[in-house]
Amino acid sequence: MRPKTSDGLSVKGVAAVAGVSPRTVRFYHSAGVLPEPPRDASGYRRYGGKEVVELVRIVRLRSLGMSLPQIAQRVAGDEAAEVSLTEALGSLADELDAEIDRLVASRDRLRELARSETFDQPDKALTQALQDQGVLGPADNLRSGEKWAVAVLDALHPEGMPGVLAQASRLLGDPAVRAALGPLRRRVAKLNARSTDAEIHALATEVAALLRDSIDGRVDVALVDVLLTDRLRPTQQRFLHELRTLLQEESR
Repeated sequence: MRPKTSDGLSVKGVAAVAGVSPRTVRFYHSAGVLPEPPRDASGYRRYGGKEVVELVRIVRLRSLGMSLPQIAQRVAGDEAAEVSLTEALGSLADELDAEIDRLVASRDRLRELARSETFDQPDKALTQALQDQGVLGPADNLRSGEKWAVAVLDALHPEGMPGVLAQASRLLGDPAVRAALGPLRRRVAKLNARSTDAEIHALATEVAALLRDSIDGRVDVALVDVLLTDRLRPTQQRFLHELRTLLQEESR
């Protein structure tokens, strides 16, 4: 017989809520990032609202590429407030509804863009702008992954590619930034299975420093990360997760 909500969730139930396996939950316990909840009279762990919130936070931090030691340091001493399981599940459902709405709107915009006869114009506009500023040579073109990134930015920015270019004008107007963009672009393209965490972090830090003053919240960086993931190599995914984390930390 399944336990009532007021009795708490089993490890299988809480894992399903967080979108991980029961084995992962147990691993977080053994790693010391997720305290074990009280057990019932039969010796089974029962997870309440507080434990649900803690687990979901850990899973989200892991999705950003944060290591377990970093997560342990971040959550140490940050006790989640006591909350009923019903309230915790309802709050998580509301967050998912909001995320679904954002994803559906972006999906519809991307499909509209894909159907448009001018689908290839955003990358042409950016290519021309980068060539005008000397970041790209006259015969250079954007790479396949970069073209998809341009399409995503054009879809997500309220003003499309013209808005992206207007926002980027602060970057392209700085000679030092223009000189740095080409080498950074080549370094991102060269990321491969041999790239170390230290190299990826250093590169993400340099790129974040360039973008710091040009990110004004008009483009959802987290959503860009989600939409680009399947277009990037694993090391480039790690770079983008790291960059996303740095930009979000700086925006707080």
